[in-house]
Amino acid sequence: MPMRLFMSHMKTINSLAYGSRTARLTLFAGVFLLPLSLLFPQGTQPGAATDYTSVDITNTITAGPVINVKQITSSSTAPTGGAGREFHPNRFPRLRPPIQESPVEPDQITATPLAELPDAAHAFFRGFTGLTHRDQRLANGGNQFSHEPPDEGLAVGNGFVLQAVNSALNIYDTNGVVQIGRPLALTELFGLPPEINRTTGEINTSVGDPICLFDPETQRWFVVAWAQLNTTAGVPLRKSRLFLAVSQTSDPRESYSVYIFNTTRADDPDQQGPRVPDFPHFAVDRYGLYISTNEFKIDANGNLDGFIGVAITAISKNALITGNGGRPPRRVQRFALPFTTGFEFTIWPAYIPPGQSPVLTNHGTQYFVSSESVRFNENQAAVWALVNTSSLDTPNPNLRLKQVIVQTRQYHFPRLTVTQPDGFHPLGASMNLPVPSLDPGDFRILSAEFVGGHLWATLNSQMNDGSGNPIETAVYFAFTPQITNGTLTASVFTQGAVGNPGVHLLNPAIALNTDENGAMVFTLVGPDNYPSSAFVSIRSTTVSPIHISREGNEPEDGFTGYPPFSNGVARWGDYSAATIDNSDNTIWIGTEYIPDIARTQFANWATYLTRWSP
Repeated sequence: MPMRLFMSHMKTINSLAYGSRTARLTLFAGVFLLPLSLLFPQGTQPGAATDYTSVDITNTITAGPVINVKQITSSSTAPTGGAGREFHPNRFPRLRPPIQESPVEPDQITATPLAELPDAAHAFFRGFTGLTHRDQRLANGGNQFSHEPPDEGLAVGNGFVLQAVNSALNIYDTNGVVQIGRPLALTELFGLPPEINRTTGEINTSVGDPICLFDPETQRWFVVAWAQLNTTAGVPLRKSRLFLAVSQTSDPRESYSVYIFNTTRADDPDQQGPRVPDFPHFAVDRYGLYISTNEFKIDANGNLDGFIGVAITAISKNALITGNGGRPPRRVQRFALPFTTGFEFTIWPAYIPPGQSPVLTNHGTQYFVSSESVRFNENQAAVWALVNTSSLDTPNPNLRLKQVIVQTRQYHFPRLTVTQPDGFHPLGASMNLPVPSLDPGDFRILSAEFVGGHLWATLNSQMNDGSGNPIETAVYFAFTPQITNGTLTASVFTQGAVGNPGVHLLNPAIALNTDENGAMVFTLVGPDNYPSSAFVSIRSTTVSPIHISREGNEPEDGFTGYPPFSNGVARWGDYSAATIDNSDNTIWIGTEYIPDIARTQFANWATYLTRWSP
């Protein structure tokens, strides 16, 4: 179909600094304000420390098939028909805990122009369009559903770029040349039937919220996603699973061992019954792989209803790799963290970049970070440390999870809707509807990394620009954690907010290399800017102007922005991605944008991958 171009003349925007990173949607859109009739946890005082212990859940893990990506994608799969619905029947709203509704306090982002870095410092960034909605929808012969927004996992290493978005995966070289025969459906990777059989209309498991990682120490690739199960007629069940694929070689195009976690009850330590493991994210250290999930109840009708808390699953990395399929890993540990202090929501595990040694003190330490999710205005974060991770390779693991609260700059729950320019939007126009606004998300942590002794993290925040207008900004923190005589402490190393009057920055993700040079990526959108891929570079504590790596050309025009899915507020990518290439220390970042390329009837989102060489 013909596309109309819109080109913004804004290439570089001066950023503003103040002070010294959900579920994939198949049938939902919009922002939920949660009921006040629930009890809210009381905020914990900064400096308060808490320790937690784990339980063994090895009996909930089974070994799945061994899947060879190159073999599956070596021949194209022709569409098998047009039967069945377009959207998966399971409703996956943006899930969050109860938050105490209150006015967002004015917090003006101060226009503090940063020193313009030399042009040479930004002379080398380039990129390419990654997975699109069309790629994801037509994977596996078109036996897929339409999903929105794009939730993005990104892993880079050994000259390969592996990207997983919603229910599909693709592999590129560092120049953007595709390395497999076609996009791979994640159901294919995990050895499952297709999401929908378009010949018979039969509905099967739909996986989502993918995240992926390359581990230079073991030269292995990891992919994680979750699912709520359903009947073949599409009726949601009170059953859930978490899927993990581990490469058997250093080549992401070859074979993967699949492991399946029965997360329905996870041995029901809290007597909350069936649950789903929403918003999984994971990291690895020398000894283990650590998956953090938000758990929500599944009610008697199969609907997701009620936040339980966070689960952190710890697995021996060596057991995953040496197993090579055929048997599940032994000694799998699980921490169940009920929502009691307000910090037990999206506890993001810290990525360790290539060249940065894992923390070996305290017999192995893995750091995590979470924001506070009690009120609409917060100024604290929690730093978490999982210690004695080396015990995962012993017959009796003895892990300890520690938490400490740290005072931070303020951040605010986004209550605005994000405007975008008018433009070519055939789906909305077919219903005689204007372009939708965009969902701004919430203020959960959206990325975390541990490098150079500092724990970096990002989140969204609503602030006011110089004219008092609310805008969405990208907030970052860097903490310095320490464990002394068994006690965890942490202080703020640096923190700030990046924003610009008249635009919104959505879903920031950060990555720094071992030189402590890096980038924070986000979508940039506003009344005069179609959704675009943008970033700031970071050198130690200095943040650059905002750079647009790929301008958008059209408005968001996906099904979640229109009835019956919402009343004019479209979902936007629940998280972006950032990582480091082990071969040359370059930074790779990815986020959602809207191009003017081939689309489907129901959505036009795409992702853009940027390579930034400091």
